[in-house]
Amino acid sequence: MKRKWTKNLGLKILSLGLAALIWFIIVNIDDPAISRTFRLSVEKRNEDVIASQGMCYEVLEGDAVTITVKGKRSVVEALTTSDFSAYADLSKLSRWNAVPIKVELTKYLTESDTPSITIGSVDTLIVSLEETETKQFKVSVVKKGTVEEGYCIGELKTKPNIIQVTGAKSQISKIDEVKVEIDVSNASENFTTSGVPKVYDADGKEINSSKMTFSTTEVKVVGTLLNTKTIPVDIEIQGNPLHGYRYISTEYEPKSVTIAGDRKALSTVSKIVIPIDISGQYEDIETEINLENYLPEGVILEEESLSVMVNIVIEKLQIKDFTFDTKDIQFKDLNDQLKFSYINDTTSTELVIKIMGREEDLKNLKISDLHPYIDLKGKNKPGSYVIEVQFDTIEGITILNKPTVSIELTAETDNETEDGNQGGSSDTKPDIDVDNNNGANDNNTETSGGTDTNEEEDNKEVSDAEDNE
Repeated sequence: MKRKWTKNLGLKILSLGLAALIWFIIVNIDDPAISRTFRLSVEKRNEDVIASQGMCYEVLEGDAVTITVKGKRSVVEALTTSDFSAYADLSKLSRWNAVPIKVELTKYLTESDTPSITIGSVDTLIVSLEETETKQFKVSVVKKGTVEEGYCIGELKTKPNIIQVTGAKSQISKIDEVKVEIDVSNASENFTTSGVPKVYDADGKEINSSKMTFSTTEVKVVGTLLNTKTIPVDIEIQGNPLHGYRYISTEYEPKSVTIAGDRKALSTVSKIVIPIDISGQYEDIETEINLENYLPEGVILEEESLSVMVNIVIEKLQIKDFTFDTKDIQFKDLNDQLKFSYINDTTSTELVIKIMGREEDLKNLKISDLHPYIDLKGKNKPGSYVIEVQFDTIEGITILNKPTVSIELTAETDNETEDGNQGGSSDTKPDIDVDNNNGANDNNTETSGGTDTNEEEDNKEVSDAEDNE
């Protein structure tokens, strides 16, 4: 029996070796060894150890790791990134704030099928540590979309309206505002919605908050809708500029605004009137006026802009002398029983008036445009009179002085010779202008004569007036 097992032993061993070699060749041809590369995110474990020290961290290197997996093709090709776990234990940070990255295969495989894993050049997680800070911020709402026509959002309340943000001190210091965005498209009634708080810097740029923690991750927003109405804005100029200056015009924007409120409150408002007092002003006025100050209770502005910009033009007036004589003067209401004549000193004297107005208005103005006249109403007795010359009113034109003329009224039965002795008298009645427009101002100055004085007193007062001149 023993001879049978030992007979041709060399051939038997050779056959066994050839069989093993053939098996090995067959296996490697059907399921050869291959390599694959995977990119894995590194999990940070035991972060609370750093947080318990009042610190936070930022990864400088090692946030992800590259591994090479080598093994049977049938095994390796079936693997995915989810079959591996890459992690760094932050509780084992070195004095240089570094910790080795470890990679594990989480999928169960037999020992013979388990591939080899080689970590790439980055095999260490390196972090920087910084003190943490917590701050409180008021939550503001950003509206996206437009509500239904005829409505606007009157009030938005947030719950909570104050939120705490915790993070690296350097990052928290950059925060200027916490906002929550909501969509109000086509809203036509009061609503409640919610949004995620986000942080922004002073320039309105969003800050990455992935490393920050919020006291709440969701903010509830309650909105109230109001009816709207568009009304005009009027500027009411009050007072007068400094003497020698004139108000010219007012320009302002906007000329209409949209207000909001309940229907009852809106029904009481037809326009916004803004009075502006220009008393004593001598230069243009540019001002910005807050419209909210002119709205009744229960009414708000729909627009974000709450101001009206006003520009008031005030111009310095020019003064010009105009010369005329008695031939340019017309008369009104001369008594039919009396005759009229100028006294000697008036007929040879030019009359001068100073007129104030805009340069373009004075440029083409003539004395005839002013229709100078004297009003003899109430002068029913013969006598001498000193009467102020009147002028028609022209918009934008101010007469600074009104000259006077000395006249003599005599009865129709008086002797013509006696009239001639007065000198410069007229034996015929001058033409009478009965245009009612010429009687706009009855500011006659009666120096002598009149209904209740005698002729002697009249002559005395005229003489006094001549001496004064």
